[in-house]
Amino acid sequence: MTLINTTMTSVLHNKTIHALALSMLWSTVFLGITETFSAEKLPSYHPLTEERTALERRSTAPQMNYNVNKKFESVAERFGNGDLEGAMKSLQSMLNWNINDYERAVIYQFMGFVYVQQNNIDMAIEVFRKCTDLDILSTSQHQSTVFNLASLYGSREDWDSTISRLMQWFKYASDPVAEAYIMMGIAYFQKGDPLTALPYIHIANIKSKKPQESWHQLELAILFLNKRFEAAVEILKRMATYWPDKEKYWETMAGAYMELQKDPDALSALTLGYKNNAISKKETLENLARLSLYLEIPYQAATIVEENINNGSLEKNEKNLKLLLGAWTAAREFDQAIEVINVLAPMINDGDLYIQKAMLLNEKGDWEGIKLAASQALNTGNLKKPGDIYILMGMAQTELEEYVQAINSFEKAVELGTDGNKRNAEAWIEYVTDRKGS
Repeated sequence: MTLINTTMTSVLHNKTIHALALSMLWSTVFLGITETFSAEKLPSYHPLTEERTALERRSTAPQMNYNVNKKFESVAERFGNGDLEGAMKSLQSMLNWNINDYERAVIYQFMGFVYVQQNNIDMAIEVFRKCTDLDILSTSQHQSTVFNLASLYGSREDWDSTISRLMQWFKYASDPVAEAYIMMGIAYFQKGDPLTALPYIHIANIKSKKPQESWHQLELAILFLNKRFEAAVEILKRMATYWPDKEKYWETMAGAYMELQKDPDALSALTLGYKNNAISKKETLENLARLSLYLEIPYQAATIVEENINNGSLEKNEKNLKLLLGAWTAAREFDQAIEVINVLAPMINDGDLYIQKAMLLNEKGDWEGIKLAASQALNTGNLKKPGDIYILMGMAQTELEEYVQAINSFEKAVELGTDGNKRNAEAWIEYVTDRKGS
């Protein structure tokens, strides 16, 4: 599992995992595929058996005569020096010697290594197959050759042969490596059987000594394809732990939680990603702020928007400023909300924003500020409900004991306002008149 496994790993990563898993990550297509085997039907050595037991392979003592052994030393030297053609000629000539099956198997094995280095995969498969058919090498040599043969079939996208050879390898593997499981999973996946592939890929991810990102991506893709969002969340938790700077995993985790109608958990995922400095896309930042606001955490929403406007991650535009205004207002941080209005209202010439400013100032009892905001609203000439601003103006003038001006404002509210404004203004006129005369 040394020489050829490297070649196969490259093929798997470049041709299969990245190309397929990443492109399918967000797919919502559902494949109605059922698992094809159950634990009760599996042989003891099967890679998915819960308490698997490998079979014992008969062991034979290596038998190689002196001349053959010396020739192999010469071939190995040529191979090591890069003389692949010279090594191959020597090996082919040795096949015509009077040799035993063990020596023949070793020759075929060595020829396979040379063919791989020459990128002649078809011939490598042929000689490795001859080697394994003799079934005479030591168990470690035999297993290595079977595994390499499976890898080569995979590089040729002969997935049935890959699976068949891997099953032969598993039969005698007491502690199967993660690479064997991922190869089996990819083979089933490429055959169009992702649910059969899934347990192999899952075990590969569990057994791998070093987390393999592309393997996790493939497992996640299959889970999303089949809408197994609970399981997807568990994979994503691991992925976010291993690669905390990858924004897409925090996003995908939030999406899985939302599919499960667990909005608070979705918010927690995005918030944790933000705290890990992994959230940077403007769409994700906006979603985080809106979800915070929706779940009644307005202060968090406001600080996220403000921080990212200030650092340039979010544009200082109408949409984001309105989101910021709504968040500060919901958080009852009126001073910050007023600061936003002071920027936004002139930008879009919206008189109703000045009305909102006047209402916020009313919460603070800032009567002079209300008068200024009301004047700013009227100066825009762009008011949907002018009666509202005249009511607010009159109230502020009343509190400042500017009774004549207050009555004039309330009369304007009667003239220009809604029926509700009129009734309200008439009551205020009566109140101010009494207060003025006393």
